[in-house]
Amino acid sequence: MRDVRLLGIVLFRSRDIVLLRNFAIVTSNIRAFLILGAVFLMPCFAHGNEPQRDVKYDTKHERNVLDFWPALKSDGLARDGPAPVFVWFHGGGFRGGDKSQLEKNRFSTLQTYQKAGYAVVSCNYPFLDEHIDHLEIANHCARAVQFIRSKARQWNIDLERLCCGGVSAGALISEVLAYHDDFQVLTAKDAVDRCSSRPTVVVSIMQPRGTKESVLPFMDKGEAPIFIYSNAANSDRIHPPLAAISIRDKARELGIPCVAIGGGRNSLPPDEKGKTWLSLQLEFCEKHLSN
Repeated sequence: MRDVRLLGIVLFRSRDIVLLRNFAIVTSNIRAFLILGAVFLMPCFAHGNEPQRDVKYDTKHERNVLDFWPALKSDGLARDGPAPVFVWFHGGGFRGGDKSQLEKNRFSTLQTYQKAGYAVVSCNYPFLDEHIDHLEIANHCARAVQFIRSKARQWNIDLERLCCGGVSAGALISEVLAYHDDFQVLTAKDAVDRCSSRPTVVVSIMQPRGTKESVLPFMDKGEAPIFIYSNAANSDRIHPPLAAISIRDKARELGIPCVAIGGGRNSLPPDEKGKTWLSLQLEFCEKHLSN
């Protein structure tokens, strides 16, 4: 009888060991499954609400970097469907400036577009020097736009609803991309090169000198609608109001949709009563990106 009891204890303990081993295997498999699932799902939630900073859009220059803010819904969460995207180029006379200016000096612009459900991108680009001219800078900025479009699926953005804007030099860059020939090469092996560099809508803040040579000759019928804001005084030699007026008049002549407003320091009409130039800018983008 004692032997039977001992045999039962041995069998019972052996069964416990087997059960414990099986439990450990199942637990290990569940843990592995959860880790694997997290790895696969991570790209979907990687950006969340946080910006991605210093993303390289090319390798030709150290300033080929951009910051990306994902689109938000009204409740502050990441947007579900593909979002329109607002791409910003900083000012600085092509010799200075930085992508951080959008967040530091024009936070209201960043916030306004994010709250409206836009993804926002702020780009750096190389400066003028003995090896880099204005056309070369345009090449780099075109590559930035192409890169952004190539990330449409990963960043959950609508590549057809892309607005380029900027202040001063950034305004010229945005207009050059809109009205010069597309840098797209459909037969290219590089997927980024196969994307279009042309924005759907353009925003110009403080239109600078150089407009007559760089923009006006290249504007044509059927091209990107443009919103212009300039609060420059008539005495401003860097941002002469006549530069903004000349683009407005050329756009009207060609039938390109255009809104041009000022801040009361020049002959451009002021903001509509009860609206700011930024709210009017957003309205313009909403209207022409929804077509």
